[in-house]
This record gives sequence, C-alpha cells and structure tokens, in this order.
Amino acid sequence: MSAGLIGALIGLAVAVVDFFALRLLASRVDLPETKRVLNITGLSQFVLLPVIGYFVAPLFTGD
Repeated sequence: MSAGLIGALIGLAVAVVDFFALRLLASRVDLPETKRVLNITGLSQFVLLPVIGYFVAPLFTGD
C-alpha cells in the first residue's frame, strides 16, 4: 500500500470524526444559517482531508 493511499485513508478517518463532531455542534446551535454552514463544512471535509492526506503523506515518508 502506498504512502499516499494510507494518508488518504487517515484523512478519511479524520473526516468522519470531524463530521460527527460538527453535526453534534450543529444540533446545539439555534441559528439555521450556522447549522447549514456547519453541515456543509462537515461534508466538505470528506473531499478535502483525503486529498490533503494523499499529497502530504508521501512528504513525511520520503516517497
């Protein structure tokens, strides 16, 4: 398994945890605009964090 793939999987795991944390935070907020922004941010992490992990992990391993 390549370092990029491992980094992407770690990024995906962090995105899942972050998604649930942001959903929990959104359930405690009163303003609908803030809830929407927190939900969109949580969903965008599913794309951003694996991509970042894919490119950053080889830098740490030297591949």
